[in-house]
Amino acid sequence: MARLKVVSLFAGCGGMDLGMVGGFAFLGRKYSRNPVEFVYALDNDQYACDIFNSNFEIKCAERDIRTTASFEIPPHHILIGGFPCQSFSIVAQNPPRLGYKDENGRLFFEMCRILEDRKPLCFIAENVKGILSANKGKAFPLILEAFRNASYHVAHALLEASDYGVPQKRERVFIVGFRDAEILKHFEFPKPTTKSNKVPLSKVIDPEESIDPKFFFSDKAIAGMERVREKMNKGRVQSLEEPCNTISAHLAKVSLNSVDPVLRTNGRYRRFTPREAARIQSFPENFVLTGSDIRQYRAIGNAVPPVFMWHIAKAVVKAIRRTSPKLLKEQPFRTQEEIRSYNMSMIRSRNTRPEILLRKALWSRGHRYRLHCEGICGKPDIVFRKKRVAIFVDSAFWHGRDYEKTVSRIKTHKEYWENKIRRNIERDKAVTDVLQNLGWIVLRTWDDDIKNRLGEVIRSIEQQLGGILET
Repeated sequence: MARLKVVSLFAGCGGMDLGMVGGFAFLGRKYSRNPVEFVYALDNDQYACDIFNSNFEIKCAERDIRTTASFEIPPHHILIGGFPCQSFSIVAQNPPRLGYKDENGRLFFEMCRILEDRKPLCFIAENVKGILSANKGKAFPLILEAFRNASYHVAHALLEASDYGVPQKRERVFIVGFRDAEILKHFEFPKPTTKSNKVPLSKVIDPEESIDPKFFFSDKAIAGMERVREKMNKGRVQSLEEPCNTISAHLAKVSLNSVDPVLRTNGRYRRFTPREAARIQSFPENFVLTGSDIRQYRAIGNAVPPVFMWHIAKAVVKAIRRTSPKLLKEQPFRTQEEIRSYNMSMIRSRNTRPEILLRKALWSRGHRYRLHCEGICGKPDIVFRKKRVAIFVDSAFWHGRDYEKTVSRIKTHKEYWENKIRRNIERDKAVTDVLQNLGWIVLRTWDDDIKNRLGEVIRSIEQQLGGILET
């Protein structure tokens, strides 16, 4: 069975990606492999990419989405991403579109750009609960509208991670969209699996005696917290019998003077270790963590819990398989626009049909020549060494016989192909100049002339050859 192609934006250390692909175990339960494969992943955080690259076969491209052209991203069925949403913060109330004007706000629209240009079958986006109330409730409808304007039929839900086997209270908004409305009819967000039987924090905490002393708070810090605890609501000690409160990217800076979750065992206070934080996020034990503790905390805290994402991915794949079973037999998947561009890129530059027609015609008239001589500038298609005649069979399309008319025919990735044709024209001129300076006669023939006026092309070549045959 062919696999659905997936592209990951804002990949981070790979929590969303691991949940998408499945095939891992957590707390004794196996999460089956989904029929998907990643063809591209991107993030601009070097340290998060390092962790990603230590855990996945595909490597995460460390680059800025804003400088990544849509055509650089491979064809795919599913686009996933937990897009940054600081610009829709609750403090940014006036004017309602203020978030769209800063850098973080534009990152969201980059995801929409990829959707519009690459047209994958569907997308999965994730964000914080606060997105629902940002800008006095006006931001989220605008976000949904942007997805719809990209030609997607959209559904969304606020889900709680602890309802799905994650030992953490973590509410997140998931937005799922399909280009085909019929698939959306078959999609529904997954039903909770542990709503009445949540995974307690105790399942993922290491024994106290195994913890490095650096993770424990000093007596001085504890005494300071105790003096203001009732008044300031500090020192959020977690119950081991319940899921942990939400952990964040600031775990490295957790203190007893904050409201971040901490542990208290035998009268001692401590922060979570990076590995415990990874388990709280439902990363499997064999997930490799690299870099300093600070970098690990940040990457883990920003991640989507893999188990949480696995349930979403399962529901999406189920809807696709029920509605479009043939898609899993198409490899690689491409839209009609992508097929056109792919075919253009695969046009042969050697041994084309016009070139073969010309060669046969010349040979039948007794002319003997050499082909694709490596040592001659530009590697001419046909070479008469004694007469120092070099013949190029050029595609009227690719080499710009009528540039303006040619580029008007291009429907997708227009800027890319225009530049490619322009470069071909400039290269052809440079090659011709070099060969003529070396004493060669350069003949450039158009493929459509060979197909339509072969006799005229042969007579033109023979005028340059002077009727003398090569042996």
